[in-house]
Amino acid sequence: MNRIYLQLYSFGHESTLSLKEKLRVTADIGFTGVEFAGGYDNISAEELKQWLDEYNLEAISAHVPMNAISTSLPYMATLGAKMLIVPSHPFASKSEAIEVAELLNQHAKEGESYGIRVGYHNHTSEFYLDEGKPLLDYVIENTDPNLVSFELDCGWASAAGVNPVEYIRKHSGRFIAVHVKENSKVLGPDKPRSLHEEEATRPKFERDENGNLIIPEEIRRKFEEHMKVDVATGTGMVDWKAVKEVADAQGCIAYIIEREWSYNEPPDRIQCLREDFTFVKTNL
Repeated sequence: MNRIYLQLYSFGHESTLSLKEKLRVTADIGFTGVEFAGGYDNISAEELKQWLDEYNLEAISAHVPMNAISTSLPYMATLGAKMLIVPSHPFASKSEAIEVAELLNQHAKEGESYGIRVGYHNHTSEFYLDEGKPLLDYVIENTDPNLVSFELDCGWASAAGVNPVEYIRKHSGRFIAVHVKENSKVLGPDKPRSLHEEEATRPKFERDENGNLIIPEEIRRKFEEHMKVDVATGTGMVDWKAVKEVADAQGCIAYIIEREWSYNEPPDRIQCLREDFTFVKTNL
């Protein structure tokens, strides 16, 4: 594979690198371009575009919350992005999934005027069943295929117990991008959060004296369980050659490596990313 992108979230919250340093490292590894996940460091779109050009990187995409699509479109258009992807949004039933589909339809019309495709990225909860079907099916089926596309995170899909190859084939033509994330274990879909859940009922975390979130032990253990199944690409459950074959055939334009966890000791995200890149470059 000649064109391989990096989701910049992969550097991790613990990274001390500046945005420009992350771009430099990304280019040094050999990536074609990046998918942003916020964190623009208050840099203007014009200056960020200069940095991207300096490192010969393409801004293929960005993850933005549903309520930030409208304000993100001009910025990402300046960078030359082709996609704006909603990384997660709550919906816990068929009816709520259809509501989310309509939100995506509306925002995708805005994106069309900028030449940017609006889409959605899954975790595991989107594969929770309602009336015998994954919730994500209802979103896909109720979005306009001429406007809305999807980014299949193969790691989270396989963690939910879904075969990425079969799912892409089931909804052929709807997946514009694939997240290359490896997974070693089926965890099942997390219980989804309701679209209409009251703000007051959502968990609130306190912060320590340094401003860092204090995560309760039970939640921390669950988080680590989810993260630790993110193993080295090529060593888990995903048949990547089959994924690429079926995704290419239905119009995928971007393969984007995303890493949730460092599988080595001591933890070294950048080394993991080098190895992920090498596997994809060599084998796909």
